[in-house]
Amino acid sequence: MEKKYQFINIEKKGKISIIKFNRAEKKNALSETMRAEIIEALNSLKDEKRVKAVIFYGGEEFFSAGFDRDEVQAIVQGKGDYQQFIDSNHLFHQTIFEFPKLLIAAINGYALAGAFDLAVICHLRVASKGSLFGHPEIRFGACPLFFPYMTLVGRGKALELTLNTGNRETFLTADEAYRLNIINKLVEKREVLNEAINLAKQITQSPEYVIKQLLQVNNIFFDQVKIFDTEIKTILKSMSTLLGI
Repeated sequence: MEKKYQFINIEKKGKISIIKFNRAEKKNALSETMRAEIIEALNSLKDEKRVKAVIFYGGEEFFSAGFDRDEVQAIVQGKGDYQQFIDSNHLFHQTIFEFPKLLIAAINGYALAGAFDLAVICHLRVASKGSLFGHPEIRFGACPLFFPYMTLVGRGKALELTLNTGNRETFLTADEAYRLNIINKLVEKREVLNEAINLAKQITQSPEYVIKQLLQVNNIFFDQVKIFDTEIKTILKSMSTLLGI
């Protein structure tokens, strides 16, 4: 029997599983509980032999506003359980990054802050025209990830994306994201999910061991596992110093 979650739904399309975000009243903000559900779902799907690829989908109006702002602000202000937040944050990123099967983000509307990070950590991204990407969390003292962007667009542009997409006027448009190779497929709004499903189906026609090898080589080539982990630890250490923890 398929497990029921509070903030996500899982839909199966043959060999493809779709993790649909289900927190529309909060713009699909990735709360600690929602992140835990995504981690649990990924760990379950990782072990399902029939599942060959997973798609993250926020719906027709928006992908996600990122980490729950109230939770993040509480941590930045020295309130809440800092260590629990850190452990949840770290495990969330690492679970996605180390997921051994194809991961595709299907994006409508906007993908901001931690949701932008989530999309970039995925192997591939499909977005609709008019989608927006940015890091508004930097305006209230939360540090975005950096290294995953650098592997896609280079050091200089990655710095600009993380330092200067803090408000709507500077958000990255879908057209620019496609030009920078952040987005793999740019389609009409109504086509996003179907395009992501078709892309997954096309790729998974190849032998599973070949796909797995290429995904592993993708990580090894950039030495991302080691560097990505170091980056997260550096950010967390800086945050704890600033907060006096």
